[in-house]
Amino acid sequence: MKFCLTLGIAIAATAVAAHAQDTFEITGTPIPAQLLSQNYGSILKGVSAYDLNVCNISDSRQALTSSKIYQALMKADATLQPVGRQIMLASILRNQNHSLANILNLAMSSATSALSFLGSSSFKLPANWNTAAALGAFSGQQVLNTLKPVLSADQLEKFENQVLEPALVLDSGSCVERTVFTVAAPNTKMKPQGLNFRVR
Repeated sequence: MKFCLTLGIAIAATAVAAHAQDTFEITGTPIPAQLLSQNYGSILKGVSAYDLNVCNISDSRQALTSSKIYQALMKADATLQPVGRQIMLASILRNQNHSLANILNLAMSSATSALSFLGSSSFKLPANWNTAAALGAFSGQQVLNTLKPVLSADQLEKFENQVLEPALVLDSGSCVERTVFTVAAPNTKMKPQGLNFRVR
């Protein structure tokens, strides 16, 4: 009887210890600002990103939510505040829409419309003014359309494929790379450092 009780306690202790073991190991490397901009377009000032390598170190298939990664990341480095996937995508798209090029493009479109209206109305501009202004507005609009920093299909595809999704499911021993955006805590002027932490 004493042996059975001791064996039961040992099995229970082993189960608790196994349950308390870390399931995922995560390492992170800061992504240079130039590469970040190249991959995802115009990023808000103060936002940085990490390339996370998430590995399942357990003996079985496991699921992991992004919120657990965010919590563990903040524990590993209290100066970092993760930014969620949807919030980041919305801010990138909004930042694109308020860029100087888009504002100038809107002004050029308005000028072209106004000039075409004036050209067809009873009020006539001198011929050389009308032609020069119309050509300037049209060519300027074409140049700005070429330079306009719109989130391309390639950038959108990279965002969809590379940025951390709400949940991951990994087989034992497998790893994935995902991008996580962060904002440094106020009054933090340290250069981004590499990350290394574990999640249960």
